[in-house]
Amino acid sequence: MRALLTGLLFCAAIHGECSAFAGVTGEAAAAAQGAACRSTRRQSIVLSAEQQADTTKSNELDDGSTDTDNSGAGTWNPLSLAVLRLGFTEPAWTSPLNYQKAEGVYKCASCGTALFSSNGKFDSGSGWPSFWKTVSSGRVELKKEWDGRIECKCQKCKGHLGHVFPDGPQRGSLDAMELATIPETDPQIGYKDKNDSDSSFSRMPRYCVNGAAMKFEKES
Repeated sequence: MRALLTGLLFCAAIHGECSAFAGVTGEAAAAAQGAACRSTRRQSIVLSAEQQADTTKSNELDDGSTDTDNSGAGTWNPLSLAVLRLGFTEPAWTSPLNYQKAEGVYKCASCGTALFSSNGKFDSGSGWPSFWKTVSSGRVELKKEWDGRIECKCQKCKGHLGHVFPDGPQRGSLDAMELATIPETDPQIGYKDKNDSDSSFSRMPRYCVNGAAMKFEKES
């Protein structure tokens, strides 16, 4: 019964909110296929002992605020709830946030916590909003899943956001000032190794996030 109900809610949300993107056709699909097949430098995301530790006992953010209400009452959107609470994945190319180019902040659709900013957003060609860094330390929780993938959740409300992969943009293509502000809690890949004279071609993380799990606040 639960599976049937969530399936109906998911289909209703797709029909109601994604009709504007019905024109995305073969070109987008081809782009996605090309992105999936591109050659990347093989790396692995290694979580630190602190990141792997159980963080469910404390929801304290770096700004000192806490939240113990994980009900997800911040949104009633069926697709958002399916993603945040049930771990669903929205269809590629359907989220308006994938095409968002304005400057601003991407917040959790459930609790409103700032997660990413436009400074860390890039076009991955995957069909989902993608970021190479979070907006600040302690905003996103990382957890290794049974299949080896790294799940990312909102640290405050524990809502499912998406996954993190080691095939983000090359370090050398990014602004040096932005690289200097990478939060310490982000995956430690794409950094210059002490034995490597050139790390400009190393890949940064790619936070592949469901657009339905976020809301965008344009910079005023």
